[in-house]
Amino acid sequence: MINFVKTSENPNHIVVGWRLSSVSGWGIYGQNLTYQLKKKGRVPTIFLRPHLLDPSEHQIKSIQPIIKKQIHLEPLHQKIGLLKFECPVLHALRNDFLPSLAEQPALGDVNIAVIFFETSQISNEGLKRASEYDLIVTGSKWNEKILRKSGLNNVINIQQGVDTEIFYKRPKNNIFGNKFVIFSGGKLEYRKGQDLVVSAFKIFHQKYPNSLLIFSWENQWNKIVQTLEHSHHTNAYPKLDHNNDLLIDNWLLENGLPDGSFINLGQIANKRFPDLYSSVDMALFPNRCEPGTNLVAMEAMAMGIPCIISANTGHLDIICNETCYALLNQKDVKSFHPYNYVDGWGEASIDEILDHMEKLYLDQEAAQTIGENASNAMKKYSWDNQIEKLLDAVDDLYRKN
Repeated sequence: MINFVKTSENPNHIVVGWRLSSVSGWGIYGQNLTYQLKKKGRVPTIFLRPHLLDPSEHQIKSIQPIIKKQIHLEPLHQKIGLLKFECPVLHALRNDFLPSLAEQPALGDVNIAVIFFETSQISNEGLKRASEYDLIVTGSKWNEKILRKSGLNNVINIQQGVDTEIFYKRPKNNIFGNKFVIFSGGKLEYRKGQDLVVSAFKIFHQKYPNSLLIFSWENQWNKIVQTLEHSHHTNAYPKLDHNNDLLIDNWLLENGLPDGSFINLGQIANKRFPDLYSSVDMALFPNRCEPGTNLVAMEAMAMGIPCIISANTGHLDIICNETCYALLNQKDVKSFHPYNYVDGWGEASIDEILDHMEKLYLDQEAAQTIGENASNAMKKYSWDNQIEKLLDAVDDLYRKN
C-alpha cells in the first residue's frame, strides 16, 4: 500500500533515507547532510529514528527540531510499510545496489542512490537495480569508474566531507603525556587493515618504546570482524564476551603487543575526536580497500596529523603531493567471502609502513609540514562544499525533468 506524505513539489524538500548517527560512517554523513540542508535553506525530512546521535554544539539547534517535528513518520512507516514523498529521496545503497528500490522504506518523485561499494564488479541483477534510480552518487572516483565501465551513465562522483567547524589544526595537547601517539581508526576487519597496523606497531614499539597506539575499532558486525582470519600478519580475531562486546585488548595481547602499549578508545561520538586528535603524532591507514575516501583519515588530515595512507581504491582521491606518506607498494589481494571481486584492492608492505613510521618519527619537523599541507587540502572537502555539489546535482536533475 502506497501512502503519500506531502511535503512539497519543490526540490527544496529533500528526504534523507537512512538513520542519523554520530558513531558510524553513514550516520555521520546523514548528520552533516541534514545540518547542511537546513543551513542552506532547504527542508530536510528524517523518517527513521536516529541511533546514538550526539551532534556537535553548532549542529544541535538545527538538527533536534527537525527530528522532533518528524518523529511521527517512523511509526507511520512501520504501520503502512512504505512512505511516498513528492520530493527527492536520497537512498543509502551497498554492494551490488542492494537493497532494490522496491525494498526501500520510502519513494520520492525523484530517487537518488548514494552508494559506497567494495566489490569491483556489479552483477547483471545489480545493474538492473541501478537502472531504477534517477541519479547515482558515488563516494569515490574508484566507484564511479567501475559503474561507468559497467555501462551506467547517470553517475556523478561527490566525495563525503569533513566537518571543518570542529576538525581543524589545533595546538598540540599532551593528553597522553610524553608518549609518541599513533592513531588507528575504522571498523575492525580484514579490509580495513588493522592486522597490518598491529604487525607494524609491534615492531616499531620494540625500537621506540615511548610509542603508544590508540584506536577506535568497534564493529557491531561480528561476521565482518571474522574476516581477519584471512590475515597472515595476526592470529585469529577478537572473540565476544558475554555482553557481545569485542575482546580487542585480549586479541592484541595474544598477538604480542605489550600491556600498556595501547589504549582502546571504544565507540565514541564523532564530536569527541578533535580533542583526542590534538594529542596524536601520527595516524596509520593501511586499508586494503575504501569505497569512499575514508572519513576517519580525512578528519585526521584536516586536524593536521601526519598520516600514512595506502594508495588504493578510494584513498587515491585524497592522496596528493606532500599531504601524506603514501604506501605505494601495493600487492594484489585474493578474493574472500563476502568479497568475490577485489580488483583495485591492495595490501601494503610492512617494510614500507615501518619505513614511513620511522621517517615520520625521526623528522617531526618535516612531518608537521606534511600535516599542515593535509589540513589545507581538506578544506576543499568541507561538508559545506560537498553538500553544495550534491544540491547542484539534485537541482540540475529537476531542471532536466
